[in-house]
This record gives sequence, C-alpha cells and structure tokens, in this order.
Amino acid sequence: MAKLQPLPLLLGLLATACGSAGVPEPSAPSLLSSASYGSASSFSAPSGPSIPSHGDARGALVVRPDLACVPFVLRVELGDPKAGLDLLEKATLALKERFGAATGGAATIAMLGANTTAAAEYSKVKDDEPRKTRFVVTVDGAVEVPLAAEAGYWARAKIVAGLVEASKKHDALVPSSGEGAPEIETAFGSPEIKLRDPESFRPELVKRWVERARAFARVAESQTVPLHLISCEPPSAITQTPISLEQVGLALPVSCRIDVAPPAR
Repeated sequence: MAKLQPLPLLLGLLATACGSAGVPEPSAPSLLSSASYGSASSFSAPSGPSIPSHGDARGALVVRPDLACVPFVLRVELGDPKAGLDLLEKATLALKERFGAATGGAATIAMLGANTTAAAEYSKVKDDEPRKTRFVVTVDGAVEVPLAAEAGYWARAKIVAGLVEASKKHDALVPSSGEGAPEIETAFGSPEIKLRDPESFRPELVKRWVERARAFARVAESQTVPLHLISCEPPSAITQTPISLEQVGLALPVSCRIDVAPPAR
C-alpha cells in the first residue's frame, strides 16, 4: 500500500525535482509556498489572512510561464530492489491518473532520479542463519501540467488548486497485497510556476544586456577616451524568478569588463 509521509529525508530530495535536467537553478522559494504568504499560521483562526510578499525581483525580461509542476518522491523498502522498482512504477502510474483527474487529463509525469541502497540492519539474527539484506528504493520526478498562453489568472489558479488537492490525498496509490506488504512512502513539494524552455529567450537576453552595456559606456566614457568591452566570461545559465501566476522574470548573468581600450601596437 502507499501512504502520505512527508519525511524530512524525502522532502529534502524535492529541491530540484522540477528543474531542467543538467542545468541547476538558483535556490529560491516556491511561488506558492507558505513562505510567500507570511507565517505558516497566516490562515489559522482567529487571525485573518496576511498580505503575500512576492518580492521586487523581476529579471531583465518578464515572460508568461507555460508550466506548472509538483515535485514528488516515492520510496519503499523490501528484499528485492527490482520488485521495489516495479511497485514504484505502478505507484507512478497511479499518480498520473490522480493528478490527471484533478487537471482535466492535462497532467504528465516526468521521472528524474532513482536510487537503491542497502537498508540499515536493526534486527539480530542467529549466527547460523544467513543475514537477509533489505533495500531502500527511491525514485523522484515531477507532475507537469502545461499552461496555455491564453489561460488567464483564474484558469491558472484552478490548475494550481487541483495540483494541491491531488497532492494531499491520503488514499493508497497501490492496493495492499496483504499483511506485511511493503509500504510506499510519498512526499510532494509545493506547486511551481515556471517556463519550460528559458533558453529560447537567450538571444533576447543577450541583446538587452549588450544594449545596457553600451548605454553605460556612452554615459561613463569621456569625450577623448572611449570605453570598450575588454573581456567577458562565458554566459551562465538563465535564471527564473517567479512573480505571479502570469509572470516569470528571466535573467542572464553576464560578467564582462568595460575599460579603456589598450593602445594598438
């Protein structure tokens, strides 16, 4: 059977589950995490709701996000690691059905990591009995729902509400096979609103950076000594800063030195 257990170890694996493979993203709070709405007790009686703090960071380019995702981790302990993977595969298919029902069939599953380790041995066995090794099998991924460009605030809010609702269900993902059956531990992160392919905006971000650098050089240089770009480091990965359900800020960190051009030899 499967149960909802937001264990700290599992939750610690959710940090980059919705990030693009191979391109680490900067640490940032989820757009919809409780931290965005003040304290965790903001909505508890008798106090009223607090005003959300969305921050002032907007990035060099503000675009419309096209993806909502929920990171998740599944873990099971049993004697056969391959059987554990088969069980987690069934649980993942059940997750797709659950989130699909909550989003009008739009949800898909993107699997990311998998890990198998030997479980810690706590029980003692007799010297003449072989020690039975058990394994902890963990997989992680993200539930993804595309956001249509024409979808407005309320349509997007309903998708996010459906994702939260599905992540809080406590019914078993896989029916129990009887007493002593392995239990699947499950943890979900907060929904994240982002852009699926930020790299498609790299040319525009580079163009804007060059325009700002040239504008700075024109203001800072003297009449007789012009300034030029002397050297630049390779551009870093594009960063995303969530602003709202309809906006995400993109930035391209660029490190260049602007100085007086060396005399020609």
